[in-house]
Amino acid sequence: VLHGIKLIETAPGFDQLPVVRWLPTDVFEMPQTKGTFLLYYTGITRTAKNILGEIVQGMFLNSAGHIKTLNKIKSHAGEVFEVVMRGNHVQFGEAVGRSWQLNNELDSGTSTPDIERMMKQVADYLVGYKLLGAGGGGFMLMVAKNAEAAAHIREIMEANPVNSKARFVEMSISKTGFVVTRS
Repeated sequence: VLHGIKLIETAPGFDQLPVVRWLPTDVFEMPQTKGTFLLYYTGITRTAKNILGEIVQGMFLNSAGHIKTLNKIKSHAGEVFEVVMRGNHVQFGEAVGRSWQLNNELDSGTSTPDIERMMKQVADYLVGYKLLGAGGGGFMLMVAKNAEAAAHIREIMEANPVNSKARFVEMSISKTGFVVTRS
């Protein structure tokens, strides 16, 4: 709903007063990093309802593993905030990769054999990647090592799509926030 890149934090309880901290967009817009952030629609979707149900159940049952991983994810959000503040492309890519590891730790079904096969073919060109969305989403964010690596990734994945729906999608940072249009 809000424009730009931000960290939104809330506290436990029914009365929510979110605290929003905006981040600079430098790391995404510097000449040496422009084009290294790739958004790829995998065509592989999963229902968030089932995944979130399992995670919430683990929380309510005080599953030590779930609670420990959720705490790591919370800490990691602050770490990512700091990396973006520093404008460090490599550290940001590594942080994206760590997010993917934590997602997999929280739910072993986060990835699929198709996703693993797809990413194996471009892994050497990446600093980090992760599926987006609560359900492990159909969209993959990839951070390429550099513009040349990004071109190789596009070449490889366009020549070997995981399915007929898979494709790259242009990505930009919203300057206006959420907008609803009708055509």
